[in-house]
Amino acid sequence: MLSTWTVVACSPAPSAILAVERTDPGKARVLIAPCADYAALQFDVFSSGGTVGYKIWAIDSDAMGGPLSSVDLFTAPPGWSVAESSLTDLKGAHEYTVVLEGAVGSRGLDGEISFTPAQFEGLKDGEVLVRDDGETKKIKSSEFMKKDSGRCAAG
Repeated sequence: MLSTWTVVACSPAPSAILAVERTDPGKARVLIAPCADYAALQFDVFSSGGTVGYKIWAIDSDAMGGPLSSVDLFTAPPGWSVAESSLTDLKGAHEYTVVLEGAVGSRGLDGEISFTPAQFEGLKDGEVLVRDDGETKKIKSSEFMKKDSGRCAAG
């Protein structure tokens, strides 16, 4: 009797390139994974749900792309300009979504994470929120900041 086996392997989902941390005064900072040659182009955070309606805070790179390691929400980093500012804080019973558009070389590499105020408020020092398999979860910031060439591969 002759048997034939077929092995099917799935590649693991790419690791998160964005993480949200809570700073000392209770403000939000978005960390961007350390990826060599990553050029960030656009960064948005928007609210969804609730009765206030859709609001957005968006910034654009003045140089049409460049390195970016973190963004303190609602403060444009040097070399970036505010494109829209109808969202000014993370207050209310909404879900917030952060989207980063960028590239490694000529290949796009974007990131996204959604979180609620309760998830954000629950962060302790040294913890961040990341998106993993479509879910938002809490991990140690040191784990997120480890270099991982696999997550930096544009696709």
